[in-house]
Amino acid sequence: MYRIDIMTLFPDTVGDVLSESILGRAQERDLLRIETHQIRDHTRNKQKQVDDYPYGGGRGAVLQADPLYQCWRHITDTFGKGRTIYLSPCGKPFDQEAARRLARDYAHLILVCGHYEGIDQRFIDGYVDEEISLGDFVLTGGEIAAMAVADAVCRLVPGVLSDPSCFENESHWDGLLEYPQYSRPEVWHEMAVPRELLSGNHSQVARWRRKQQLLRTRERRPDLYAKLDLSSQEDQKLLAELERELSRPPLPQPVECRPARQEDLDAMEIILTQAKALLIPIGQWSAHYPTREDFVSDMARGECYVLTCGGQVGGFFTLSAQPEACYAAITDGKWSSDQPYTVLHRCAIAQQWRGSGLADRMIRECGRLALAMGRRWLRADTHKQNKAMQNLLRRNGFQYRGNVLVDTTADRDPRRLAFEVRLANHPNAASTGEESL
Repeated sequence: MYRIDIMTLFPDTVGDVLSESILGRAQERDLLRIETHQIRDHTRNKQKQVDDYPYGGGRGAVLQADPLYQCWRHITDTFGKGRTIYLSPCGKPFDQEAARRLARDYAHLILVCGHYEGIDQRFIDGYVDEEISLGDFVLTGGEIAAMAVADAVCRLVPGVLSDPSCFENESHWDGLLEYPQYSRPEVWHEMAVPRELLSGNHSQVARWRRKQQLLRTRERRPDLYAKLDLSSQEDQKLLAELERELSRPPLPQPVECRPARQEDLDAMEIILTQAKALLIPIGQWSAHYPTREDFVSDMARGECYVLTCGGQVGGFFTLSAQPEACYAAITDGKWSSDQPYTVLHRCAIAQQWRGSGLADRMIRECGRLALAMGRRWLRADTHKQNKAMQNLLRRNGFQYRGNVLVDTTADRDPRRLAFEVRLANHPNAASTGEESL
C-alpha cells in the first residue's frame, strides 16, 4: 500500500480534499493511505506555539525546527521512514517526470507544509530529502502544493485509475500536451465535435489526437516541443499537414451557405474560370461546360448554392435530389443502398480560399441540406486525375464505390470515380437528431 503523510497546520482542510473522488475510493480499497498530522500537536510549548521571529530581523515568523522534528519523528516511529519532501518555492520545479519518479521509487512520502516566512533551515538540513516547488510563484502555505503533489503521485499508483491509458494519454506523460476532449451533445452553442471523433475509425481518431497534441505543444509549450523526437515517418506526415493547415488563409467571418441568386453570377463566373484552369487539362470540365447558363438553370430548380465568406461569394455547388441515370450502370463495384440519395455536382472554391477549410465546410453543408431533404445518402463523382476532390471526399467520410460513365461532349472524358457517404447524425443538423459525415 502506498502511503503519504502530510505535516501541516491545517490537517482538516487538506485531509478532506484528498479523501474525495478517485483518491478517496482508492483509500477505501486499501491501495493507498493519506494521513495528515497537526504540527501543533507536537510542540512542547503550552500555548501550542510553533513559530517565532526570525534571527537577523525581518517581518513575519518562521516555523520552529523542534515542532517539525517532533511531528516528523512521530510519523517515522509509527509508520517508518519515508521520503521527506519540503514544499518550498526554493525547490526544484515539480513536473510529471517527478511524479512518476516518486510513485515508482518510493512507497512512502512525508510532505512538509511550510507557512509564514518558511521553516527553520536546520530541520531542512537534518531531515528533508528534497525540496519541491510548484512553480515560480509564492503561496501562503505549502498545503496547496502538498495536495497537488499527493494527487499527481497517487493517481500513478497501480490500481488507483482503472487502466494505465488513463494517465499515459494525458499531458506531459510523453512530453506532449493532451489533445482536446469532447463529450455529448455533438453540437453545443452551434459548435460541433470534430468529425474525426465521430468516424468510428480508431486509427483516424488516434491520428487526429496525435496531431492535436503536436499542435498544442508547439503553440503553448515551445520548450517541451523543442525536446521531442519527431523523426518517425508518421510524425513527419502530421507535421507537414500542420504546416499546410497553419499556412491557410483565415476565412473572413461569418461563413454562410445560402441559395445562389442572380446577383451572385458574376462572382461565380470568376471562380468558374479559376476552376477550369485546373479541370480542363484533365478532361473533367471543358471550355463549354459548365457555363453561366448551367448555373441559371440550377438556380431555377432550386439546386444551386453559394458559400459566402464575410458576405463575399467564396464557392458554389449544385445539390440535386434527382436520380442520376448513369449511376444505375455503375461498374467495378456497387452502391451500398437503393434508398433515395442526393448528388453533388458542379462545385468549386475561389482560388484565394483553397486550402482554407472552405471545401470541407461545403461538404458539411451538403450533408446538412441532404438531411433537410430527408435523404440519408450523398453521392458524388469525380475524374480519376482529380486527386484534390478525391481527398476531400475521403477525409469527409465518402467511400469509393465503383466507376460510372457520365453523359458528356467529345471534349470531356466521361469516366468518373463514384463515391458515397451515409449521413448519420450530421453535426450541423442537431435538430434532426442526425450525425456527421
